Amino acid sequence: YSISQTLIHTACDSFDWDGVTYDSTGLYTNVYTGVNGCDSTVTLDLTINYSSSSTVTVTACDSFDWDGVTYDSTGLYTNVYTDVNGCDSTVTLDLTINYSSSSTVTVTACDSFDWDGVTYDSTGTYTNVYTDVNGCDSTVTLDLTINNSSSSTVTITACDSFDWDGVTYDSTGTYTNVYTGVNGCDSTVTLDLTINNSSSSIVTVTACDSFDWDGVTYDSTGTYTNVYTDVNGCDSTVTLDLTINYSISQT
Repeated sequence: YSISQTLIHTACDSFDWDGVTYDSTGLYTNVYTGVNGCDSTVTLDLTINYSSSSTVTVTACDSFDWDGVTYDSTGLYTNVYTDVNGCDSTVTLDLTINYSSSSTVTVTACDSFDWDGVTYDSTGTYTNVYTDVNGCDSTVTLDLTINNSSSSTVTITACDSFDWDGVTYDSTGTYTNVYTGVNGCDSTVTLDLTINNSSSSIVTVTACDSFDWDGVTYDSTGTYTNVYTDVNGCDSTVTLDLTINYSISQT
């Protein structure tokens, strides 16, 4: 008698049977001669499941975790899994790593400094975190030195006028000059000035033979001047307009 039988087989991608490679699902038959000289028909009922491959494209900042492994550089990385059919599922990670950045800006300012809408008035380091064009952190540290402006008042009392920085002031008042200090900031100096004026007067005297004035004896007509210091410390000039008339003696 002839014999026939069926072999059922499931394989991934391809199956080799009697020197022939089959790569698709189907029924395949081989006929052999049995030991009794009769036909022995064998049918292969073959199911082919195919392996798969895919690529996952990822862009990350600094590093990326995939299946428990941390990747910190751009590249292609491959993992092979077993799918529900028992065949290989190859997944390639096409990874681009962009790196976060940090920088320091050093600034020296007077009194205060405005940075991103915030006013800082004391020396210190301040940090802002931005998002760069790659979507990663860009950390900028401001190394800030604040130098303060100064102000002072100088009180002066002078006679008639006072010279200050090349300007002559002849009236009482407050005057302000702004300088640049050694730290590059404004140094405002206010002059609180009091001006006392010198005075002058004339004393007219007529005397006989001579006239004593402040310990000096004058015996001739003329104008004589003495300069005193008044209660304000200023000159008080007094002019003596002297007329001397002489006594007449007869023998």
